[in-house]
Amino acid sequence: MGRDESVPAPVSLVVRHLWSVTWRRPDARPFASSVLSNPIAHLTFEDAVGGRLHGHEVPAPLVHGLVSRVFRVELPVAGRVSGVAFHPGGLTALLGVAMRDLADSVVPATRVFGHGVRDVAQAVLTEPDEGARRGIVLSYLGELLGPQQDRVAGDPAYSVVRAAEQLMHRRDQVSLPGVAEQVSVSPRTLQRMFSQYVGASPLWVLRRYRLQDAAALIDAGEGEDLAALAASLGFADQAHFTRAFTAVIGVPPSVYRAGVRPGAGETVRRADSTV
Repeated sequence: MGRDESVPAPVSLVVRHLWSVTWRRPDARPFASSVLSNPIAHLTFEDAVGGRLHGHEVPAPLVHGLVSRVFRVELPVAGRVSGVAFHPGGLTALLGVAMRDLADSVVPATRVFGHGVRDVAQAVLTEPDEGARRGIVLSYLGELLGPQQDRVAGDPAYSVVRAAEQLMHRRDQVSLPGVAEQVSVSPRTLQRMFSQYVGASPLWVLRRYRLQDAAALIDAGEGEDLAALAASLGFADQAHFTRAFTAVIGVPPSVYRAGVRPGAGETVRRADSTV
């Protein structure tokens, strides 16, 4: 697995990081991988033994929208993926796509980027050197962004979405009105911006990050008092926290604390712990 945080300007205006993963398992039995993902979109270049991933024929370029629950994929015996993780709102700022239309879906990248992305996919998937693959992807994104750089950098809605999402990462941010006030817009305006640029409500994003914090704290052995944990993360009470945690993770926090994870043989990872 690999993750490259050093995305150069101007591509860093819209791209959070590049990542890649290659796997080969000795066991031919199906294996499910699960990730509690961040509210971002990905452009991926994918290939796998068996020729299918996410319900699509591969090799192919794909676009992954925001995933509202734990992201689960059944991995074939071997494969390789090179990916681009966009900033929340970055894909909308770049191409004007409405992210609410891509939520919880994986679509052929040609639907979003046009048919030219096929040539990029072929170049990436036939290139054995990871550094060269990175260069191909950055060059492509730089060419897309080039004539639009000033427009993207000056997009006021994108700037607000980026600022709000960065605030939401902080564990002390538990109130949507509080976040909206800090970025100088109303909660309703923020709602409209997030629907278009992120594909989910700002409250959903705020709660997703607090649920990630909850999983991390429980993993670290700090979840003995679930009522106190729920209050510290902004939930009205333990019952609300339990319902939200179970809906996203797949098991109640008390069961998660006991070491049980949803799905036989699965390991649920937080997005920041992997690519």
